[in-house]
Amino acid sequence: MDSDDNPLPILPAGPPDNQLGERRLLEASMSTTVTNWPARFEEMIDFVGLTDEDRTLIKDSGPLIVAQARPLNDFFYDYLLQYPQARKFFVTDADEPDEKRIEANKQTMISWLRASAAAPSNEGFIRYLVGISQMHENIPVHRAELSPVAPRYIIGTISYYQTAIANILLEKIPNANLAARTSRAWNKWLMVMLELLLANYLMHDTDA
Repeated sequence: MDSDDNPLPILPAGPPDNQLGERRLLEASMSTTVTNWPARFEEMIDFVGLTDEDRTLIKDSGPLIVAQARPLNDFFYDYLLQYPQARKFFVTDADEPDEKRIEANKQTMISWLRASAAAPSNEGFIRYLVGISQMHENIPVHRAELSPVAPRYIIGTISYYQTAIANILLEKIPNANLAARTSRAWNKWLMVMLELLLANYLMHDTDA
């Protein structure tokens, strides 16, 4: 772990609205306690071959990516609204876009992207990612009749960022070899984070 990385707080899941929500929140808490997430994180870093050089490339390119965070998220949330099972989380009861909620989620995504661009590996960041998974897997607090977020949308979100980041790097970095190496580094890093972003969907996988 890097002692100089700034830890990020775990995101609160909010109080459950019913017994099912309480059970899921309890299970999520138990999974975080039983599973050694820092060990899992380190194993994934090793498994995908994320090196110190890769992390340096990510950090060096961070300003290029963060500078595009707003347009990336504006496009992505418009895109999400085209899919009913994703749209339902971002609309009012009248099926109109809930601009306040959409903006709040955009700010959350921008914060995640900014934190990710620093390529931290401390326990605070690890718990931050597991906390995001916990929020997505829990029944939404604001509308208890909805289901948890389907994991396919989390996977799809990371896929979107993989493509978007690769395009930014190819456009902004004149050296094609450096752009390719940086893109590969980001691909590895996104896969490491994806494993923890799916943490509460993978509660059965407790080998670590």
